Amino acid sequence: MKSIKLVIALLLFASALTAKAAPLLNGLALEQQFNKDRYIVGVYSEQLSDNASALLDSNMPRSLQVRVIADRLSARRFRNQWMEGIAINNAGDTLASQADNMVTFANLFKGRLMRGDHLRIDYAPDTGTTSVSLNDIMLGMVEDREFFNTLLRAWIGPVPPSTEFRDNLLGAGQVDSGLLATYESLQPGADRVAQVAAMVDEQEAEQEAAAEPKPEPAKPAQVATAKPKLTADIPPPTLAAIGTAAVQQPAAKTEAPAEEKPAPARTEPKPAVATTTPSTQPKPLKPTTTRPTSPPLDEEEELEEEDEAPLTADMILARQIYHSMLLRHTFKHIRYPKRAQERGQEGSVRLNVTIDSKGNVTDVSTLQESRYSSLNREALEAVERAGPYPATPAQLKMEKYRFSVPITFRLPD
Repeated sequence: MKSIKLVIALLLFASALTAKAAPLLNGLALEQQFNKDRYIVGVYSEQLSDNASALLDSNMPRSLQVRVIADRLSARRFRNQWMEGIAINNAGDTLASQADNMVTFANLFKGRLMRGDHLRIDYAPDTGTTSVSLNDIMLGMVEDREFFNTLLRAWIGPVPPSTEFRDNLLGAGQVDSGLLATYESLQPGADRVAQVAAMVDEQEAEQEAAAEPKPEPAKPAQVATAKPKLTADIPPPTLAAIGTAAVQQPAAKTEAPAEEKPAPARTEPKPAVATTTPSTQPKPLKPTTTRPTSPPLDEEEELEEEDEAPLTADMILARQIYHSMLLRHTFKHIRYPKRAQERGQEGSVRLNVTIDSKGNVTDVSTLQESRYSSLNREALEAVERAGPYPATPAQLKMEKYRFSVPITFRLPD
């Protein structure tokens, strides 16, 4: 009898430990593009916090979970947007050290994500391993203690998709009840789970077949191959430079433009914002009418994106460095509308910009608007003033390059 009680006590103790270690829902954020709901992101942590640094503690279990609302979502586009956020929220040395891991991570995303899909990224502090699963089916793992934080900074770092997005993830357990209900209602059907399982089995079979030894063909004499390297036309990663406040247009032609100061070593970038220093800060008025957003990319463009060349570590690093260069270039041309200052209007705008290989702007669309038309209009005009952009690096081998630009208009406290 005593032995049975002892076993029960041990089981209860183990259950208590497991419950204590289970990450708690810290915050939920809704991602919208073209005024349409795309997915909901949840950040889980062992300890609830409204501080980004606390959530980047590698000594506690954490989890990132994405639940898809859209009927379909290009997996690669979702991945590429995430990688853009990684590029502007991580230091250059971090990007360089994580380039190989980013290849592993990027290659896990195939085809399309569907409504109800659960993408889950879990971090285990005891092993330092980040595991990625889709609808509870394991896609892969990355064994690196710094990799999870590299992903997380894209959403809670100084340059998030929007300030509202980051603030909601830093909710310290306070989440919108309606959003939580939608989040919990999103579940994959049995057919979708079976489809993902079959896809993973097929990919594993292909990898095993590719790993089988094959006779090597005779190599021509005096032929050497070298791993491609970043050429001098892409500067080394100095992403902390993004942290300087957006340069405002001079009030008069005689006024010298502000200079950018180099960021100190090992300092994370500050938010990329357009700032002002008015003597008083009026209370915000009601939102004004905004211009309609551009329609999403059509199916043909989605398919074109799915056919992109396989990624390598050098390719990923080159894209991340180039993306940060494009953002720095854009931020120099942002002005805070005077009327918006006077009315105390603040907000975040996210644009989708397409340029050709020479850096000429060929298309601009609004992924996400602020509540105020003047801020939305200024974001579009800033991109127009910024053109032409730096030309696409030769090693990217892309006739056109598409990137997103998050712009936050915020008045000083």
